[in-house]
Amino acid sequence: PNLQRVELFQGMVMEASSLPAVLVLDAELSKDLESRRLQNAAWRLSAKVAEAGSRERSEERDQPSSHLRSLHDAIGDSLDFTAVRYAWQSTGCQYDDLPTFPIRPDFATFRNALKPASECVVFDGCPEDPYHPSNTPIYQTATFVQPSASEFGPYDYTRSGNPTRTALEKHVAMLEQASAAFAFASGMAALHTVTRLLRAGDGLLVSDHICGGIRHLVKDCGRSGVDVKFVDTADLEAVKRALTPKTRLIHTESPSNPLMRITDLKALADLAHEHGAMLSVDSTMTPPVICKPMTLGVDIVVHSATKFFSGHADCMGGFVCVREQEVAKR
Repeated sequence: PNLQRVELFQGMVMEASSLPAVLVLDAELSKDLESRRLQNAAWRLSAKVAEAGSRERSEERDQPSSHLRSLHDAIGDSLDFTAVRYAWQSTGCQYDDLPTFPIRPDFATFRNALKPASECVVFDGCPEDPYHPSNTPIYQTATFVQPSASEFGPYDYTRSGNPTRTALEKHVAMLEQASAAFAFASGMAALHTVTRLLRAGDGLLVSDHICGGIRHLVKDCGRSGVDVKFVDTADLEAVKRALTPKTRLIHTESPSNPLMRITDLKALADLAHEHGAMLSVDSTMTPPVICKPMTLGVDIVVHSATKFFSGHADCMGGFVCVREQEVAKR
């Protein structure tokens, strides 16, 4: 598969004197680095297999297997992301320049060899945990110890990042083939964050067959100076007539809740991009095991995880998945 990439910080240097190596990262977002956290678990498993071999097979173990060769071709060398350091004092960057979430893989171009049903259950939720639990542990902590008074580790405060939430967001991003995914306490919290991408004077086209909660939410956007229009997104000609030079976002549901109206997402995405707008889709009714809207050109996918994504109606949550890193930063 194509290896997903993560945008990191300019001025990355490797301290050769430290083992394991420590990544010292500046705060300018400009340079790409191959992300290798996704398959650290595979390297771990391969190491265990090698250790379990007998002495008679030592010569054979020295030769890389086809599995290891393909793994290396896909992801490069194993990298310990727990060793990442943000040395803000030595580089002169500001605290506000530091990332608001830990480094993670970009799955926008990732092609999973697993079948869709297997993608949901085959993953390693905590590849850096030294005890390698079979289930992702719940990190019930508000703060994390930092490497030093002048360095920040990958986590500092649970509001901005937590290993449990990172495991969930990575898996959702993989399922949706998104550049990044973000978890929220509810679907409405996720949708509210999407509307925050708009500024006063921007235009927002909204499907006229959306659920009641988002209808009330987008109406409230008008108080912030956003021009909100409702349109039947299943009718592309109606959408064309409603588009203006100020339209920045089109939001729809497909299938819609509760009327189950279907929108041609690929055609609508093409139309939105022709007019310089993004397409956001609430895909709550079709989780990624059924449909991956980003493969059709959709820019933002929203889920109420309370429903089909969870599947058991025993939790509340929401997701926002984005196709571009620039939108993820916003």
